Amino acid sequence: MPIPIEPRKYVKDHSNDPIYKTVNYRFYFRSRILSGLLLSLGFLVLGTQVVLPLVFFKTQDEISKPMRSSILGLATGFDDFEFVELDEKNAGEPKKPAETPKFFTISIPKLGIKDALVETNSPSLRPDTALGHYNGSALPGSVGNAFIYGHSVLPWFYNPRNYRTIFSTLGDLETGDEIQIKYMGRDLNYVVESKELLQPEKVDPLANFKPAYLNESTLILMTCWPPGTKTNRLLVKAVLTEK
Repeated sequence: MPIPIEPRKYVKDHSNDPIYKTVNYRFYFRSRILSGLLLSLGFLVLGTQVVLPLVFFKTQDEISKPMRSSILGLATGFDDFEFVELDEKNAGEPKKPAETPKFFTISIPKLGIKDALVETNSPSLRPDTALGHYNGSALPGSVGNAFIYGHSVLPWFYNPRNYRTIFSTLGDLETGDEIQIKYMGRDLNYVVESKELLQPEKVDPLANFKPAYLNESTLILMTCWPPGTKTNRLLVKAVLTEK
């Protein structure tokens, strides 16, 4: 009696096939876990370096150092900065009256700045908590030029109460706009006369822009320009209209 012959069946071996293998851990890790980790990391960086700083910059009057050091902070001008070029012009300790106040205030109605603090004869060229009045320049209301400097960032983040953004829209001032200063009980009204854009090394904070024989009291406001960069310096020049 003949022995029945069963047909042979061919079964493909998938043990070394990276596609058809039942569980390919390397492929699974690359396609799922690694991509998920990278996506999560991207959202983390976006949130901590862009979104969160954006909220702080738009809503807070004082910005913490970690926020300033974020990617957005560095890109928009919130990083730590000092007007080092002014240090080279300092002629030494100025002669000043004993009654000189530590601070006075400045208001610029067109820019929404009201009673911002200015440190008289400021020892610092980093005006982070108040605007700086250059050490040795004329005092407000007196003959000569009072030189005041402050920070600027991208105008979109402008906040007139934040000293890191306070001069971001300084370029909006035009001839005839008013700048008001309260100093030693006096209300001083300055009127913008002109603007000038200079390279940092060209700025002289002790120079007068009016002839000395006119005996006028003048004012210069300075900041970095374009706002958010450190390339040039914008100088807004104004003259006292009432004494």
